[in-house]
Order: sequence, then structure tokens, then C-alpha cells
Amino acid sequence: MMMNRERIGFWVKLVAVVLAVVFIGSSVFLGLGTNVQYNLFELFGGSGQQQQESQATDPQDQIDRAEKHLQQNSKDPEAIKDLAGLYYRAGRYDDAARVLQDGREAVPKDEEIPFLQGQVYSIQAQGAPGEEQKESYEKAGDAFAAAAEDEPEDEEAYRLAGDAYYQAGEPAEAIKYYNGYLEREPKGQSSEEVKARISALLEGDESTGSAQP
Repeated sequence: MMMNRERIGFWVKLVAVVLAVVFIGSSVFLGLGTNVQYNLFELFGGSGQQQQESQATDPQDQIDRAEKHLQQNSKDPEAIKDLAGLYYRAGRYDDAARVLQDGREAVPKDEEIPFLQGQVYSIQAQGAPGEEQKESYEKAGDAFAAAAEDEPEDEEAYRLAGDAYYQAGEPAEAIKYYNGYLEREPKGQSSEEVKARISALLEGDESTGSAQP
């Protein structure tokens, strides 16, 4: 099953915007400004009517209904992503990550779920201190790596795995997935920056990454 690139694209934009603060001194790979506006609930799909209804409903009521729906449909990937999206909007990142982790076990062939989980961990890492931040980036890298294994032709999964491992201070893993990106996008928009980052890592530039041990 191929990932829904339109929906996943929102998540790529989200990470690019948030990591703009982290990647000081280098441009954001996707070249997006920090004034990008979009409805986060759309990241997990849902019809326009459902979104309009959600605006008139208490967020906790939405979560309660989504939890009940998922309990009754534990292997429905859309139910998994809808509940995770509601948790995300409520700032309950741990719950969002947990639902997506359970979803990976319940629906192991859905390529979107680990990708989205990686995005949640990446966002969660932004406000985390010290070792906790490193662990969150490592989890993000692992999730993106799983997405890359599920969808080997998806170069973005490789790049984002490299980014997460880079931030976690894991140079070997970062280089591995950056190379995976370059194999699939040797002349892509991000290729030169990825090559520069690989060179810095190979040279042992300790100034790279934000979560060096």
C-alpha cells in the first residue's frame, strides 16, 4: 500500500517548520517559511463535514467518541490516525505516540502510521530537556526508519530518519539514512545539504546536532 503523500506532505511541512528553530545556520530542507498555515486535523484525513462538526464539538467529547470507535475497530488504520490526531491537537503527545505505536502492532502493513509516529516524536523532542530530548529523537529516527523499510522508495522517510538520528547525536545511523536518501534522490532539492551534513559527520564536527551526548 502506498502512503497518502498529500496527507503525509502536511506532516513534512510541520516538521520543516518546527525544525527551522533547530537547524540554525542552515536552511530548512524543504524551504518552507514559518508562516505556513493549515488545519492539523486534516493531517489525519476526515471529510470537510466531519471537520466542520468537530469545530462545534468539545475536544474531549471528540476524543471520547474516537476512543470508543477505536475500541470497537482496533484494526482500522483511519480510526487509529484520527484518535492520534485528536490527541495531538490536545497537546497529548504521549497519548498520540502510544496510539500510533499500538496501531503499528495492530496494522503492521500500514506505512503511514510509523511515519506519523516519527513526526510526533520529532515535535515532542522540541520541548524535551537533555537526555529525554535525545531519546525522543532516537524514537523518531526508529519510527522513520521503519517507515523507510515499509516503503523503500520513499526518499523522505530516509531523509527524516537521518535528520532525527542527527539530532539524537547518532552519526552512524544518520549517515546510513542520509545515504539512503541520496541513493533515491541523488540530485534532489536537499541533496547538497545532505551531502554537506554527511561530510561534517564524517569529519567528527561536534557542533552538529542538537542532542549530542
